[in-house]
Amino acid sequence: MRRSPRLVPLGARLPNQKAEARLRQAWRFVVGPALADWTRPLRVEREVLVLGCWELTRITPLREAAIVVWPQMRDRIQCALGLNLMGLQIVPCDPPMEAPEPTKDPDPLRRAMRLLEARRLERVRLGLESE
Repeated sequence: MRRSPRLVPLGARLPNQKAEARLRQAWRFVVGPALADWTRPLRVEREVLVLGCWELTRITPLREAAIVVWPQMRDRIQCALGLNLMGLQIVPCDPPMEAPEPTKDPDPLRRAMRLLEARRLERVRLGLESE
């Protein structure tokens, strides 16, 4: 009997994928608010956390401070997220993209109606609908 191929969930091949996502969400808790304002976790490679910093002047002092702070940080990550890390690498990175501005109209129904009306007008302009 021949086995048919089956779909494999995304996290099944990379067991740390869920833990890495939780680490991104809990980053402010893990490192504190001062450090979280200019760093972010980028990825985990071979049990090494790759930490990105977009303020280049802070990378060298951060690397020096990491020698002392890393064991506490590693234990906090292990305890809270179950992610076993053996080392830390600090690299330059781009700052995160800014969140889009909230819409001026807080009523979601009104926004949806405006969007539908704009689409209807576009279809009329293209000749796909009549007024």
